[in-house]
Amino acid sequence: MLKIDAKFIKITYAIFAFSWFVGDYTGNWNDDYKYGFWIISALAALFPITYYALGFKREKIKWDTYLLKQVATVVGVFAVISIMATAVNGHHLFMWKDLFYLLMPALYVFEIINMDQSDDFDYYIDWIFYTFALNLVLICKVSSFTVSNFMSISFAESYSPWETGLADVFCICFFYYFMRRKWGKCALAGFFNILSFKRLDLIFMGFILLFGWFLKDKPVPRWVEYIIKVFLILSPILIYLTTEDAFANWFESAFNMDLNSFTMGRFNQINFIVDLDDNMTGLGMTHYMLVKYDFDIHRLHCDVIRILLETTALGLVVFVNGYVNIAKRNQKAFSLVVFFLIVMITSTCMENTYYWMLMYLVTESLQRIARRKEAQTACIEMIENA
Repeated sequence: MLKIDAKFIKITYAIFAFSWFVGDYTGNWNDDYKYGFWIISALAALFPITYYALGFKREKIKWDTYLLKQVATVVGVFAVISIMATAVNGHHLFMWKDLFYLLMPALYVFEIINMDQSDDFDYYIDWIFYTFALNLVLICKVSSFTVSNFMSISFAESYSPWETGLADVFCICFFYYFMRRKWGKCALAGFFNILSFKRLDLIFMGFILLFGWFLKDKPVPRWVEYIIKVFLILSPILIYLTTEDAFANWFESAFNMDLNSFTMGRFNQINFIVDLDDNMTGLGMTHYMLVKYDFDIHRLHCDVIRILLETTALGLVVFVNGYVNIAKRNQKAFSLVVFFLIVMITSTCMENTYYWMLMYLVTESLQRIARRKEAQTACIEMIENA
């Protein structure tokens, strides 16, 4: 492809990233202009792709559609199930917002990977990392970075003065820089991951520091893929068991701690949703119900339960299969995606579009590097055998 295509997507991406930074910094959390700029950026990026697709440029293009096909399949199944459910539960905008949240990151990354043929995705990752790091510093204020505040960080109590949902971003950036051996950026991303403090993200960072060296640029063994898929599909059963009063009573007596407090309100929230007699088939219905009954937290912090309730067992199977397939061709990418799928058992990240986009970029970058290495190795072997 023409070099100007990569420059074009980088310019539109920078505008989008900057608009997101301004949106978050000014407290624009609710899908206003920052999403508008994202849509504009994505639409603008479609022009050169359309130029090639319609044959205006006489060049044979092999489109990389694997990621988009996997996500589009999930979105399609979710959409059909949800639209059919409107006959019973009526129509609400939550469904369309959630479908957008799922599809948009994959569509945008599809544009990036097909317009930028390089292996080096540092430009895209750096934009996200530095803007989010700046966001944390500006929102928390420089004056908050004191020795006493650093000393107050507690893993046992899950506390940090700078705790924020941005932890997922810093965790993914740390992972990317670690795998690319960008040690300075890796250390900085790890530092911000500690500051923003999410226990699972810290555990994953520790896992990568210990075992990341052994992950290879090779496909995941089939048996590992199948075990992960079965575990994630059956995981709602484990959640249902933990919502039983008997388990809550055992937990309190064993650890002298209230289960709801330990799960930071998730236990009561899941119990509330599970005990409702209302039909919740249709994407966004749990959100709708939590708003309707004015529950303290309006997002169900257990995505696997949410997917099961809103899209049935079929939706859960299609979702797990599709998202595991996205990364199964590379062990490094697989560890990242599976980690976030496990996070979905205890929390919510389905609607965190920025995180998914970043994860797709990292996954595609690692897989592209692996393919280039394989091609180079095959070429060398062919020369040696000639």
